[in-house]
Amino acid sequence: MLSLRQLPAAILILALPVVLVASAPGGWANPDNLPVSGEQLVGKGKFVNLGPDSDPLPSVWAATWLVANADTGEIYAAKGPHIQRAPASTLKTLTALTLMPQLDPATEVTAKKKAINTYGSVVGLKRGKSYSIEDLYYALLLPSANDAAIALAQANGGIRKTVNQMNSVARSLGALDTVAKNPNGLDSPGQLSTAYDLALIGRQAMKIENFREIVQTRKYSFPFKKRTREIYNSNQLVTGGYKGALGVKTGFTTNAGRTFIGAAERKNVTLIVVAMGIKESSALAAGKLMDWAFANKDTVTPVGTLVTTEPKPATAEQNTVARSTNAADAGTEFTPNQTSTAGPSTGATSLDALAVGWIALFIAIGAFLVGSARSAIIRRRNRSRLARSGRVKLES
Repeated sequence: MLSLRQLPAAILILALPVVLVASAPGGWANPDNLPVSGEQLVGKGKFVNLGPDSDPLPSVWAATWLVANADTGEIYAAKGPHIQRAPASTLKTLTALTLMPQLDPATEVTAKKKAINTYGSVVGLKRGKSYSIEDLYYALLLPSANDAAIALAQANGGIRKTVNQMNSVARSLGALDTVAKNPNGLDSPGQLSTAYDLALIGRQAMKIENFREIVQTRKYSFPFKKRTREIYNSNQLVTGGYKGALGVKTGFTTNAGRTFIGAAERKNVTLIVVAMGIKESSALAAGKLMDWAFANKDTVTPVGTLVTTEPKPATAEQNTVARSTNAADAGTEFTPNQTSTAGPSTGATSLDALAVGWIALFIAIGAFLVGSARSAIIRRRNRSRLARSGRVKLES
């Protein structure tokens, strides 16, 4: 049994593994759920089952990626598909997937202060000017406008309500490693997704006709003051003429680096590709993976499956909770990171495993130091007492 003197050291020893596990980069949020996509897709390496006639995988400069058949869900190859990373503006795909079933594209909304004060990639909304929801969808998905994301969330009843719904849709879809903190993808503590989850989200969004049409559009006439101006699709698969390109969404922030969801169709086969932490052109990385998959889909054995369920609409309970917090939206200020480009952050988040681990470590260190100091004081008192009694002679 531990003595009081040994207890602080024991607490320190027990706290260290918590911190080490919590702070390990590229961890899995739901390790028990990984076999849902295929037991082979566990870990950080590359996964592919090449046949005798298969070409080797192309060299892709990205931290994680996945390429799959969007129709059947068969995953042809992947690298660290369940490793969580910041999604950047690919998260806007989830925003659109959440809002499109709810908002009437013809509805007119007035741009408010919070939307026009958004920094980074913006379309340039003017305060007090009215825009249709459809206009805002094009701004959201073509030039990846952060001000449009905020305006859409406000039209839906508030940023917090929209984020709550986004997380609900992700969970119901099976994207269990995705956590949204804002509607535009700006770097925010705890805002994470995976290549696998983004493939689920992108695949589902492409089933919405309006979404599919928008992400294939090269340019759009957006209302600006008293006239219109052209806004352009940032997806170079679409604008660069990649054969069969269908979209989907680009992304970039300081923390996330380049992120990308792409899709293309050839000979009645539709592929979806996701890459995160890209260190080369996003379109180039995606194109290499899809070229390989189109050429080798019949010679490889799938390494897993995109397991998707139909997303559930927001419940009445979620809307009630969201309405109770919408008043706070008006006074909540974003904490900007001016080196990021996706959009504003919603600020405070709940404690995650890393924070809990560090708190435990600091408490343990404090207990250890207090215990050590107390033991030293007791030893000195005992020596002094023994010295006075003549049983111990102190050095002069």
